Amino acid sequence: MRAIRDNEEASEAMGKDVNSRRLEIFVLGCMLIGFGGAVLIHFTSVFDPAGFIDLNHTFLVWVMVIMGGSGNNRGAIFGALLVYVIWTMSEPAAGWLFDHIRIWGDLWFGWQAPNDLDSRALQMRVFVIGLTITLVLRLAPRGVLPETIAQKTAGKSG
Repeated sequence: MRAIRDNEEASEAMGKDVNSRRLEIFVLGCMLIGFGGAVLIHFTSVFDPAGFIDLNHTFLVWVMVIMGGSGNNRGAIFGALLVYVIWTMSEPAAGWLFDHIRIWGDLWFGWQAPNDLDSRALQMRVFVIGLTITLVLRLAPRGVLPETIAQKTAGKSG
């Protein structure tokens, strides 16, 4: 699969059946997506198309893969864990920060915080995810754990 991804023409020249391999991968992907949908319906106990928020079900999955590294499973798993931690911790951290901004702003500067400051803590999740993916793409374009290609070393004969 890696050979087909890197250079399709060279793979065909080496005798690989690119079309049948692509069909196999497509069928495997469809099976995994179907299984994932069945598990999701089992845990949510409802099938409602309005319940599928684009950010949660598509964008975050892409962010997980891009952050971790798309060439290997370790990177994808690490990216999933990283995005999960950021997603779950950014709202409470933003709430804590906004509470302290409200207190410090009133005490030290004498200004009143906006009334809807608490509701903006949820928006900080998206901001922190966007900031993190921007930093990862800038500093590590292949992901935090990029794909490593095993180098074969020539052994001594004899």
